[in-house]
Amino acid sequence: MSEDRGLLRGISWHECFPWLILFRATLIGFYLRVLLLAYLGVCVLAIGQWIGLSLFGSWAAEGAGPAVAASPTNFLDIVREGLSGENPFGQIFPYPTFGGLVAFLFYSLWYIATFAIFGGAISRIAAMEFAVNDRCGLKGALAHSLRKFISYFLSPIFPMVGVTMLMVILLVFGLINWLGPWAAVVTGIFGFIAVFVSLGIGMLVVPFILGWPLMWGAISTECSDHFDALSRCYAYVTQRPFHYLLYLMVAFFGGSVGFFAISLLVGTSLAALSTGLLWGQGMDQTEAIFTHSVAGPIWRFWYHAVERLVPAYMFGYFFAVFAGIYLLLRRDVDQAEIDEIVLDEDQPRFAMPALNKDLGGDEAKPEDDSTENDTN
Repeated sequence: MSEDRGLLRGISWHECFPWLILFRATLIGFYLRVLLLAYLGVCVLAIGQWIGLSLFGSWAAEGAGPAVAASPTNFLDIVREGLSGENPFGQIFPYPTFGGLVAFLFYSLWYIATFAIFGGAISRIAAMEFAVNDRCGLKGALAHSLRKFISYFLSPIFPMVGVTMLMVILLVFGLINWLGPWAAVVTGIFGFIAVFVSLGIGMLVVPFILGWPLMWGAISTECSDHFDALSRCYAYVTQRPFHYLLYLMVAFFGGSVGFFAISLLVGTSLAALSTGLLWGQGMDQTEAIFTHSVAGPIWRFWYHAVERLVPAYMFGYFFAVFAGIYLLLRRDVDQAEIDEIVLDEDQPRFAMPALNKDLGGDEAKPEDDSTENDTN
């Protein structure tokens, strides 16, 4: 009998600690196709802010603030404020002015559409990497996000529609109270209605704020519609909150490592660019170039283009890591394996290899037509 029969040959760490797959998102964020999609997404967001500023002027700050607060780069800040007891509700929704509401609507739709196209493509790439370790190309990822654009776009809008309908009830209470103190006495008798409505809004908003990125993971993995993504988002956040918190902590750590790496890369690149130009053109000419009406904006554009790699990486990492978090929560709640993913209709299927050997191990030879004719 072999003496090493009971020896432990190896440990499958990913089976013992499945959340280790989230660290792969740190590397996925550096994929060239992911960086390209994220960079385009960040540029489109910047274009939307410029359009909003041109259209709404001073109202843009009231509408852009909530949209920027809900962006991927500020998502963890909102979570931290909520956990510390502060009110993140005021950051998500604008001040009740007409201009602020219109600007908020514009920025919200612009951001959601951008997330649907570029975030959906990045989420699909990450889901394929996590699930089947298969490479999803740039063209295939964009084709997926465009095909499922309606699902991505409507999934975060439906909860906000429900919140808006409930807010109308509170608005009616406020309009009645506007008539005077005695009107407030009447509404105060029915104040329990306002309390229940506000609790309903909280039950809709809190899981939505914490879990809306999971909708992207659901659509990218299941190729489902917005109703399925919405139900999975609320179910996973409410049924496994501590698991979700653990995964967020791991994601925050992995994102910090990636942020340090991309910041170091960008900082070194900018330092090399500035040093090389300074050595060649001198200090006086450098100041003259950057103050020039034409040369200055051109060179500042290239500097900003390099600096934009940092938010681009965070954009890509955000959607990549939440695709992994979705797979882990699906495994915890639905007991579905991580490698279960729905392929697109145009995704190539790999058939079983052809059998070139018979049961005896010899090469199988095709039957001769002449032999068949003789037999017949």
